[in-house]
Amino acid sequence: MTTIDRRGFLRTAAGASLGAVLGSTWTSQLKGQALAQDAIPTRRLGKIGYDATIFSLGAGGNTPIMDLNQRETGAAIVHRALDLGINYIDTAASYGNGASELIVGDVMKDRRDEVFLATKTRQRTAEGLLENEFEQSCERLQTDYIDLYYFHAVQTSEDLDTVLDRNAGPVTVFEQLREEGRIGHIGISSHSSATLMEAMDRYDFDCVFVTMNPAGLSMNDPENLRDMLAMAQEKDIGAVAMKIPARGGVLERGISMEESLGYALSLPIATANIGISSVEILEENVALAKAFTPFDDDKLTELEERARS
Repeated sequence: MTTIDRRGFLRTAAGASLGAVLGSTWTSQLKGQALAQDAIPTRRLGKIGYDATIFSLGAGGNTPIMDLNQRETGAAIVHRALDLGINYIDTAASYGNGASELIVGDVMKDRRDEVFLATKTRQRTAEGLLENEFEQSCERLQTDYIDLYYFHAVQTSEDLDTVLDRNAGPVTVFEQLREEGRIGHIGISSHSSATLMEAMDRYDFDCVFVTMNPAGLSMNDPENLRDMLAMAQEKDIGAVAMKIPARGGVLERGISMEESLGYALSLPIATANIGISSVEILEENVALAKAFTPFDDDKLTELEERARS
């Protein structure tokens, strides 16, 4: 098992450059991304301080990584992602009823130190989370700690009330686990930017996981996205994008993967998290991330208009 020193390292990684990053504008951050040609560019994950690759691996989305019948294929995708330099992986207890965590765990048992690992829980009570779900996630992932633990799919104010209830909700268990060194950071995921803004106003989250694509698919309120991202940036909360191609729905509207990924990466996010169905597609998307150059506002607007027409 990895020691507590490793957890401390992840919490403080890239801390030396914190002041310089906070003092720069988003545009200068985009223009300043310059790494070796064979490396995926990285961005600082908000106040967490970790430099995440701008393309990260999602372990959901109806892919082999969440299908135990394709366990070897799923593990091969995860291994290849790490070989290519991807350093952030996202999964969840509910993906494939635990299958995703199991398959990611097949790789983590040997390569845990290579990745910033995020998982999520839909558990809405302190008792249920403390009794079994967190430990089951760790057992499946073959690790004793999680770098980033999310409240999963918090879509409404009422749901937010439930998770932040300090009497019966899971928030107190999250804090206990963080105090014990079992988790490094606390995040929240949602398809609603308005709910995420309320969440950031009510609690000191480290990271938000937000739906983002030019078509507005799987987004409850795409009109609030820019305001939410601005709020996260002001509070130095890391933003991770999901639903980039929306399981192909964006591509079906005539938007290419290069355009959809470029749209997300041109906004103030740390990393675009995408589910992958094959090693070949993984390699194609990594190549797109390496070649990324930011879109201007006119291009972003044009993509939105084209995708939503």
